[in-house]
Amino acid sequence: MDCNVLSTSTCKGAELSSYKRRKTFIERNYPCVMPVEYQLEEPGHTSMYVPILSMIQELFKNTDILSKITETNTASDQYVSCSNGSHFLENELLSTGDLNLPLQLYTDDLEICNPLGTSRKIHKFCAVYWVLANVPPKYRSALHTIQLALLVKVTDVRKYGYAAVLAPLLHDIHTLEKDGVFIERVGQNVKGTVFCVSSDNLAAHGLGGFVESFRTGHVCRFCVGSVKQFQVAEVREGKFPQRTKASHDLHVQTVQESDTLRSHFGVKGGCALQESLSYFHTITGFPPDILHDLLEGIVPMELSLCIKEMIRLKYFTLEYLNNKITSFPYQHTDKVDRPQPLPKTFLSRGTIGGNGHENATLLRLFPLLVSSVVPEGDKAWAVLMELKEVVELALCPSFTDETLDYFECKISDHRQALLEVFPEVRLRPKHHFVEHYPALVKCFGPLLHVWTMRFEAKHRFFKRVVHDAQNFKNILKTMAIRHQHMMAYHLAAPSFFRPKTQASSIESVLVSALPEVAQVHIREQTTSDTIYKTSNVTVDGTDYVCGMFLSVGVSGGLSTFCKIEQIFLVNHNVSFLCCDYDSWYVEHLRSYELTTANTSLSIHLQSGLNDTVPLPAYKIGGSLLLTLKRFIQVRQN
Repeated sequence: MDCNVLSTSTCKGAELSSYKRRKTFIERNYPCVMPVEYQLEEPGHTSMYVPILSMIQELFKNTDILSKITETNTASDQYVSCSNGSHFLENELLSTGDLNLPLQLYTDDLEICNPLGTSRKIHKFCAVYWVLANVPPKYRSALHTIQLALLVKVTDVRKYGYAAVLAPLLHDIHTLEKDGVFIERVGQNVKGTVFCVSSDNLAAHGLGGFVESFRTGHVCRFCVGSVKQFQVAEVREGKFPQRTKASHDLHVQTVQESDTLRSHFGVKGGCALQESLSYFHTITGFPPDILHDLLEGIVPMELSLCIKEMIRLKYFTLEYLNNKITSFPYQHTDKVDRPQPLPKTFLSRGTIGGNGHENATLLRLFPLLVSSVVPEGDKAWAVLMELKEVVELALCPSFTDETLDYFECKISDHRQALLEVFPEVRLRPKHHFVEHYPALVKCFGPLLHVWTMRFEAKHRFFKRVVHDAQNFKNILKTMAIRHQHMMAYHLAAPSFFRPKTQASSIESVLVSALPEVAQVHIREQTTSDTIYKTSNVTVDGTDYVCGMFLSVGVSGGLSTFCKIEQIFLVNHNVSFLCCDYDSWYVEHLRSYELTTANTSLSIHLQSGLNDTVPLPAYKIGGSLLLTLKRFIQVRQN
């Protein structure tokens, strides 16, 4: 043990023997940007800020991030990223064509103690994170690429306001706008600004200066329609005047000049970001959030509504449905996101609850769970199937103008179906927000790239820190320092990003022993007599496992699918040897039925798929059924 490096470095008196010594070792030997504690107006009220300019310099100094943000996008006729949106193209700083740093901020409140316990709300914090918006989503989905900017108590935010709390962050971003930050690898100063702020509706309205009550009045930050108008008119009808920069500035001025007006057209004041930054505006800076609008808002509410109606019609019972949910043979990623049995209280609460992952899985698999007992033509069933298609379109990673027109039609169809079956239902503001989605895609790019799902996953790190530390003395400082120590570890790694391709176990196989279609394909890539084979591989963060299905072609305007039989690794490329299936779209299920009459094989590169997300198929009632996770734009040959 005297020769063991762990033993010698952690023994009494060694440099890693205590927390203080480990902290000193990390800060001396790793690229660590330490947080700064800022005193608010009164003693004992502080915030922890991680200097964003220093963090940007460290990111570019120690990682290959520069090559990632300079990846060009050739799909100029599609909306595939934020750079295709009008808000990016109209930004005077970001649209210059030079290297720049568009920042995507995120703000949310997190409760690090039991939200039902005696300490609830005492240790509730406001967190601000950021990422570089021009890094492709497949790279910035990893949690360590999401950076910490600020931690502060929610009570201090309410007491002192966003302007005071965000002051150090806004000061540095203003410097980034005006002078830029020196990037050693580029050899010059690079400028940037805030492109958008992702958050739930409450946080967006609080930071943006809009009313934070969504019951009555003008509650939409995209138009000046009222809650009463939402019930009788659709956005596509053009009856809701859109908010513009000029009209919003006038509303803010009206409120600020009046001593009696609490709000004017839903505006109660200015936005701290707009007041401090030159290239950010409230109207173009707060995108909608699919997670809170759809997956945790409309989906659980309408599932509750329609399931209650189906139970009333005696198609099935709650016990029958829960038995189906618990006994369903979930595969692959569905195992992780499997929905929970519905509580009996959902009948009175008006929502099934659950998180976004679980609700999305339940809606997607609902046709496979109970379609055998629900007759075709049932109207409540039609509402859920229309909603299923709306969710698939909202989660689409790329759009064309034709797809956006189709998206707009499906949202309208869903609204009409819902009000036809449940005329007494009062539409929520979130129903109205979703009607803005097709137009907002043109402004922000695909909304999947600006939602809050990955940011919210970041909260787990801080909750784990608190759980392990078991010390609430200056807990903000503890959380910020631990986070920066973790970031120092990643910054010191040879590569900041995950490898493009990862496989847990591989074996070599003779090319001559493979099917002929595979031999022909492999001979075009290598002259070697052996290649590597694996049963599962991860490409750009997406897991592919033998037995899953891929969308590979088009027939009659619809996607066709094949089953992964073997996975080959050839010259850093991933190839899938697949068994071909015939597919028919079943309207009642909004799913595909797959059949194979022969054993024909085909081979496909990962780069040639219609959609990079693999899907499981389930044997239901003698039929092999596959249901989509998101809308697939098939590639026409």
